[in-house]
Amino acid sequence: MNKNIIDFNKRESVRKNYDLIAEQYGKDFGTYIEDLDVYEEFEKHLLEHAKILDLGAGTGRTYSYFSKKGYQYIGLDFSEEMKNNAYKIHGEFPYIVDDMINLKKYFANDSLDAVFAAYSLFHLPNDDLKNLFCDVYNVLKPNGIFLFTYQIGSGEEMVDEPYLKEIGKNVLYMHYQSNKDIKNLLSLFSFEELFRKEKIETSDMAINANSIVTVFMLVKKIK
Repeated sequence: MNKNIIDFNKRESVRKNYDLIAEQYGKDFGTYIEDLDVYEEFEKHLLEHAKILDLGAGTGRTYSYFSKKGYQYIGLDFSEEMKNNAYKIHGEFPYIVDDMINLKKYFANDSLDAVFAAYSLFHLPNDDLKNLFCDVYNVLKPNGIFLFTYQIGSGEEMVDEPYLKEIGKNVLYMHYQSNKDIKNLLSLFSFEELFRKEKIETSDMAINANSIVTVFMLVKKIK
């Protein structure tokens, strides 16, 4: 089978699962901000009225934080149901329904002040991740910032989605990165590291709870 088809099927597993859990996810996380220190660190580097793209916008909790502070927020998510539930909670706001790997369809080079991608990039196969970093670098303005998360490990697997409560079904695609992998990826671009935080997920509803370290990293485009 063609590799592009295989990678598309992995991405489709993500979209379908988030469609299924969108309503409950919105009830639990539609306005709840965890890792507030990460948001605050991100905000330290934002200009007034900065234009922010949220990759993996879900049911809008990041919108609920940044819109109150006068920033220009745009959400992007693969899941139509996530968008529908975000609108139920927050009302309508700029929201693109598409795969994040297509972001260049919507944004010109040097057009964004910031990109926020929490708990979303670990659903991308390696080639897509590399291409996404390239696209993010291009759409950011000089001195623009990029916040992303990855989970430390190696390889890829299908895991349980806790919200589906179907233990052992292994329906959600995940891809892990070592710290060296991310360092090598960042070295391809002119990014400066600004902030890094490691966290072990402890909630029973978190993917890979108590087993894998999630890393938050904030970088700045310096050219």
